[in-house]
Amino acid sequence: MHPAYVALIEKAHHSHRQFRSPTDITNEDVCRARLYCYAFRGQTIGTFHATRLALESCAPTGPLATAHRGRVAEVLTDLANQAMESVPDDFRAAIATLYRYHVGVERVMQGLQRDAETSHDARVAEIKSRFCAAIDPIRQSCGIHVAQDLEAPKQASFVVPNLGIIIVPLVYGDHHSWNLAYLGGEGRNVPIHRHRQGVEIHLGYNPTHGLTILGKHRASVDEGYAMPIPPETDHGWVNTTDTPHHVPFIFGSYHLSGWGIFLDVEAQSIPIDQLTREVSRDSVPFSQMVYLEREIARVTSLQSSLRRVLIEASVTNRQQCGGLELGLIRANRHGLELPRDEFRIVSIARGEAIVSIEGIERAVVAHDHFGVPRGMTVRLQQTSDEPLVALDALLRKN
Repeated sequence: MHPAYVALIEKAHHSHRQFRSPTDITNEDVCRARLYCYAFRGQTIGTFHATRLALESCAPTGPLATAHRGRVAEVLTDLANQAMESVPDDFRAAIATLYRYHVGVERVMQGLQRDAETSHDARVAEIKSRFCAAIDPIRQSCGIHVAQDLEAPKQASFVVPNLGIIIVPLVYGDHHSWNLAYLGGEGRNVPIHRHRQGVEIHLGYNPTHGLTILGKHRASVDEGYAMPIPPETDHGWVNTTDTPHHVPFIFGSYHLSGWGIFLDVEAQSIPIDQLTREVSRDSVPFSQMVYLEREIARVTSLQSSLRRVLIEASVTNRQQCGGLELGLIRANRHGLELPRDEFRIVSIARGEAIVSIEGIERAVVAHDHFGVPRGMTVRLQQTSDEPLVALDALLRKN
């Protein structure tokens, strides 16, 4: 574990021995603890949920192993349920929320180890190994944990009911999340569906070949895109090649929170050609859709640092769900500091950088995603010859 993580857990343990005294918890401790808490929170519907399902699918091997297995499943459920609680912005982030996550994952690891030793079940040992592979990078980080969108790791993804597509959670904020839809094989298409109380932005990077659906229309897409989707709006995707298509997508809702997408899905069983008609990508129904790769190329050529809005929050803001704002960032070697704001999710699109959140630093590269908790300052600084370009997303009420 990272020395900073160990120090926080030791302080939390000491605080519990002193009747939850906040005396030794500093502002830096609170900031770092909040970062760790959100990193664990990102495992809600990924590792915590997937590990429980994997464990429950194992055949029973005896009463003692069954007892260990049942206890682990209960703890995994508690860890997932904890994501429904807000992450505090004071000393409680360290001595309550983070400490509970730490104790929970330790119990899971210990329980899986005892199960494997008792049952001699190689699959349980493999489940433990995969759980550790997802959790250890959080505890080994400085607090800024990154997730990549290059693959769908085993035991850290989720199959969406009614749609049958694989979702990989990357970052969960207060009310919105950044995820990856891995579209390949039999699940290479996204059936038409809608969200009743949530808003989305779908992203696509070159090479991409398919049909995107929005409302009653479909359009051919052969170039990178960012497509905003208000609530109660039918949408989907048809992959026109055999190549797997990765669709990063952002979901937000002040009614449901970031993981609510998995509950807020209303699928349509009507065939696409009966439900939609094909139009040009540049037609009015897709007027809010952005040529993402063109926008990235445009800011790559700039020498100065800036952030500009690609999609305004007002485009998707309906029914008091909130609206997703998508920003495009160019940061040079002098760096760019972003203002304190709502929870911000950052995705590195090009280049390499040092990211600093309230003085806590780590290196990031293309395809890395990380969260910046509400009220924290983040700074990005280019560190390689390749220009640094990033996207960020916030959920706004107005």
